[in-house]
This record gives sequence, structure tokens and C-alpha cells, in this order.
Amino acid sequence: MVQPILFAFFIIGSIFKPGATGYTFLKLGIGVRPVAMGGAFTAISDDANALFWNPGGLGIIKKYWLSGMAMNHLLYFNYYTLASAIPLSKHSGLGIGLSYLGADDVEYSERGEQGSEFTNSDMLLNIGYGYSYGRHKIVSFGGGIKIVRSQLYRYTAYGGLLDFGLVFNPYRFLYFGSTVKNLGTPRRFIERLEYPPVNFCQGVALKLPFWGNQFTLSFDYSVYPDVAPSFSAGAELRIHAPEFMESMGQKKISGFALMAGYRSGYGEGTLSGFSFGFSLEIILSPSLFLDVGGLMLSYGYLGNSERLELGLHYAPTKARARK
Repeated sequence: MVQPILFAFFIIGSIFKPGATGYTFLKLGIGVRPVAMGGAFTAISDDANALFWNPGGLGIIKKYWLSGMAMNHLLYFNYYTLASAIPLSKHSGLGIGLSYLGADDVEYSERGEQGSEFTNSDMLLNIGYGYSYGRHKIVSFGGGIKIVRSQLYRYTAYGGLLDFGLVFNPYRFLYFGSTVKNLGTPRRFIERLEYPPVNFCQGVALKLPFWGNQFTLSFDYSVYPDVAPSFSAGAELRIHAPEFMESMGQKKISGFALMAGYRSGYGEGTLSGFSFGFSLEIILSPSLFLDVGGLMLSYGYLGNSERLELGLHYAPTKARARK
């Protein structure tokens, strides 16, 4: 069932030719963990970031998530996001997200005289829902609604977009993911129409447990209508062994993760497209944890993008026991 869908997305993606689109800030990845893994997150999508990467993952979440990210993008842009994932039942989940991208600018007259400052910005409200099928959640479908507001100088434009995705887990350690994102009608900005950057993305991931920990490998193939297709690969080593952390003298830290990834299409430079990240899980109570993470993404000769993230996740005792 899933293979024909994936094949269809590959065919559709291959016939797209470059063309102008708007909503460009939607191409900026959200969340430390997904971006640190090169953006290869379509088949994983098992935390608060599922809403932005693959809403199908909302049907398999087991914990309550709330996370906020702050990013300085190429020195001039500041990007802030807030994401949440809420299990509604054993087979369903809800996601709510907010994003804001802003950059300050200065007004100049026709004679070059400096005027007042103003801010160009993009804002996003995202709401999604996912539902899984089968005792072991073999297939999970999801969808999301995006409301976008953009402001350039004194001009404002609004848009509405839709996301659809699925996660397929045919075997214990193997996951497939597929999404269609940013489906919507054009919006008029000033005097021109802007078309949304419709994105087709397919992914595969291996989640390999060992001694209560986990090593993950993932790969994504992504197609936009205005740029060449890109691929991304990522890896994550997640250590979740409180006993081991206590032996290291860290009784308040229950685990940590190291992530690395690569995504094509970021231009030239020694480390262009490479990303590196980390996260720490700090114990606040037996079921409540604070996540602290950061990453660095290289744009080659254009410079680097750094991101910091703080998050909370609540894991009921039964959910932690199942994990």
C-alpha cells in the first residue's frame, strides 16, 4: 500500500521544473534534533517536531511535548518557534505550533536620507492531527493546517496551506515516511502572486536499540518546484541510561544525544550542508524532564546558523515502562 504512494511521489517530484515560489521561510527547518540530523526526519517524527516535519507522526507519540527554539540565521534574521505534541488517546495525537521570523531594516528616501526602522516578518500558526492503525501502530496518517502572515515594509499578505503525511512501520526497527506539504492557493503580495513551495518528501529510518539506548540512521529525498531535488542523511546516538549517568556523577541527567547530518544543495564551502547537534535530558521529577539542545548548521561561504532549544516532556510511568 505504501510503496505505490512513495513511487507516485517520486514520479511527481521528477516532473517538477524550477519556478518562482513564495513563503520561502517555510523551507527553514524547525527543531534542533531534525535539523542536526540534516533534515532527514520524515520517517522519524516522534516528538514535538512531528507537526512541522510529518504530521503522520502525531499518531505514534507517547509523551506530552512542549519545546521552544531560538535561532540566529546568517546574522540578520531571528527565528523563534514553539511546538507541542499532545497524545489524545493510544492511537491519536494533536500538535500545535507557532513560528516567527523577523529581520530589522531601515527606510531610505529617494535622495538616500535615512528614515525610521521597520521589521520584515513572517508568522505561522500550525495545527495538526494524527491517527495510527493496528495494535502496534503499523501505519499512522496525519494532516495539518497552516495559517501564514507575512509583512514586507508596509505590505501584508495572508495564506492558508495544508500538510499531509504518513509513517509506516512494517518491521520493528524499520520506518518509512512520506509527506506532501504546503498545498494551497496563491496569495497576492503587493502586486504579484506568490505560489506556495509545495514539497514532496520521502524518508526511511532505522531505529536500532541497544542496552536500553538507541542508534538511529535516516535518509530523506525532498523535492520543491523551484530548486533542484535534494537528499539528506542523519545519525543520532541517544543514551538513555540513568544508572550510567549516576556512575558518572550526574544524578540529575538521565540521558543525552549526539546528532550529525548532511543535506545537499547548500552551495559551496568546506562544511557546506553539514550539521552537528546535542541534547541533554535533565530530570525534574520522576515523570517530567527538561530537554536542552543546540546545533550548528553550515551554509558554506555564507556562514553558519546556530540554534538553541529548550523543551519539556512528560512521560507517564506506563509509557516509560513500555519504552
